[in-house]
Amino acid sequence: MRAKPKSVQNKVSGKLQPFGWGAATLLPGPLRRAFETNVRYLRSLSPDRYLWTFRKTAGLATPAEPYGGWEDPKCELRGHSLGHYLSACARVIAQTGDPELRENADYTVAELAKCQASHGNGYLSAFPEGFFDRVDRFERVWAPYYTIHKILLGLWEMRVHAGNAQALDVLVRMADYFKGRCDKLDDAAMQQMLRCEFGGMHEALLNLHATTGEWRFLALAQRFVKRAFVDPLAEGKDMLSGLHANTHIPQVAGQARDYELTGDERARRVVENFWQILTSAHCYATGGTSLDEVWGPPHRLADTMGAYNQEFCKSYNTEKLARYLLKWTGEPRYADFIERIFYNGILVSQHPDTGMFIYYMPFRAGLRKEHGTPTATFTCCYGTGIQEYASLAQDIFYHSGRELYVNLFAAAAVDWHSPAGPVRVTQETEYPAVGATRLTVSVRKQARFALVLRVPWWATRGVKVEVNGAAWGGAAKARPGSWLPISRVWRDGDRVEMTMPMSLHLAPINDDPALCAVMYGPLVLAGLIETWPLPADWPQPVFTGDTKRPEKWMKPVPGKPLTFRTVGQPMDITFMPIHQVVGEPYGLYWRFAAKGSPGFALYERAAAAFRRGQARIVDSVAVGEAESEEAHGLDGAASTAGVHCAGRWREAAEGGFFSYRLRVDSRKANALALTCWGSDAGDRVFDILVDGARIATQTLQRNAPNRLFLAEHPIPPDLTRGKKSVIIHLQPAPNGRVAGGIFGLSTLRKETAQ
Repeated sequence: MRAKPKSVQNKVSGKLQPFGWGAATLLPGPLRRAFETNVRYLRSLSPDRYLWTFRKTAGLATPAEPYGGWEDPKCELRGHSLGHYLSACARVIAQTGDPELRENADYTVAELAKCQASHGNGYLSAFPEGFFDRVDRFERVWAPYYTIHKILLGLWEMRVHAGNAQALDVLVRMADYFKGRCDKLDDAAMQQMLRCEFGGMHEALLNLHATTGEWRFLALAQRFVKRAFVDPLAEGKDMLSGLHANTHIPQVAGQARDYELTGDERARRVVENFWQILTSAHCYATGGTSLDEVWGPPHRLADTMGAYNQEFCKSYNTEKLARYLLKWTGEPRYADFIERIFYNGILVSQHPDTGMFIYYMPFRAGLRKEHGTPTATFTCCYGTGIQEYASLAQDIFYHSGRELYVNLFAAAAVDWHSPAGPVRVTQETEYPAVGATRLTVSVRKQARFALVLRVPWWATRGVKVEVNGAAWGGAAKARPGSWLPISRVWRDGDRVEMTMPMSLHLAPINDDPALCAVMYGPLVLAGLIETWPLPADWPQPVFTGDTKRPEKWMKPVPGKPLTFRTVGQPMDITFMPIHQVVGEPYGLYWRFAAKGSPGFALYERAAAAFRRGQARIVDSVAVGEAESEEAHGLDGAASTAGVHCAGRWREAAEGGFFSYRLRVDSRKANALALTCWGSDAGDRVFDILVDGARIATQTLQRNAPNRLFLAEHPIPPDLTRGKKSVIIHLQPAPNGRVAGGIFGLSTLRKETAQ
């Protein structure tokens, strides 16, 4: 039996201390509902289905069926979700003791141990060791060490949060196996290997060192420092442009953990420099970052409104960095950021009914969130989602000496073993629907301590505080973005109420003051689009209201908290918090231009062009909608349809086709308009036939990234003369493998020269 490990204590204690798992309890309210929805999903998951690829790789029997999506046996990232699952289960067990999840998670660890024993050398993964041979040889492979990090983390959390001793045994053997692999690489080869995404290996191995006291794991952790990324950060250089964001944020988290454990000031400097660079030059109003998972040039965000903004994993990892910095410094600006990303980057993900998660959050107007499925998605953001929603209470309260900090305003209670004795603080609130919170102190005997309330950055209209129903004069000292301590001798049942009036305000993008997000307090408001899918040439709204006084042209919708409607604008729309949007199409950033300005003239020209385009339509099929497709005589082979954040689509594979019958105007020259997704590329080259005659070949090669676009092709007059309708037939071209996808198909009266 392995000797009891001797843990290593942090050399840096920090200004604020988090509470251990289970000290804070969510009370009835939105966060608890989200937590419980996630728990139900966790209970529905099958350990045997997760274990299928692990057992197959280990040469063991494989009961059940494997999961799909990124857990499919052919996916190179298979196995990562099991690590996320163990982490999520451990966090729930630590808070609630959930017996069903404990049984399933303990069973999973035990079966992983059998797989590891079958390998005989400490190896454990859902894919063969040859994947790591490819990494060592610098050959193409997805991200094997990323997957191993998730498994290491899951096992570690099962040990430290759920008390599973076997998990640590499996974890140590795994780490020793990979130490043996890395020991064979010299420093140059190791640095070359780190060009392949490796997740949070640095942080995970540091945690293992802290838990076991084994210095070999500290040495191994330090080998997972990618110097080409870290060294410039230590000098304060912004070299993020072009980098895959979620490959690198976990590396900064490793530097943060390194600083805590070793006291290395250079590691802290890396974290602080990265944070300053990220938040000043690469962040949206939501706290999110990047388009298509890649950082662009600094201070250049205005042209990045698309379908693939704000990957959920990055929000999770950025929140983690803010948590590190808050603990070290106690500075309220990090607490404010946690609130920002919590509402606009974390709570945006889960579908409230199904518990499913999104991968990206689109910013471009007219797009929707895409939630996955219970058994056939399992992306990185799915795994991160089940972890995060198992952890929703972790940032509500902090403590330091004789101070209890209230960081987030949420219905929750915390049990604090304070220097003055046991204290329980219960927070009752309907925040953010109501800008107020009430705290009740429960003590066995009188206790002197400070209850420290966060005064948010957005509370520019001041706050009001009452203690036991009487106005508390100290509130006059409150400043936005600060802590407000209430220090006194507390008695059982004492109450504190703080009111924080919210107001509307605009947040310009960092390189265009006329392109703004609309906010209410800490909440980014999404403007709802009432038509979906949108035509590709739909003119995006321009608002003419005073940017300094949005309350003049945005009015609350009666009976709907946190919902507003514009008044007197060129196109009036409804706004609501992005974290409450589920399936509605929306937009997050909007153009502001005074009437008569060049910007407004551009909108007017686009609106006029749109109206002309709509008037030209002879017939149109709603692609992917069964009733419309049937009415237009859909026929096809090897053709599939689906739903994208921009609308419904249809395509045909190699050897297949699809066709519709559409009306034409035999008295006019006609054209055909296809709506396509401008980010599509690859082998999407297809022929367009009208009544059997090829009229054009369409190639999709990133024609209009991150938006729909119209491709218009004239129809020769002899194909429509004397006809009321024609058959439009789409099939892969000889040098193409896919026809489509198309999101819309219309026949038009050909535009005449002006």
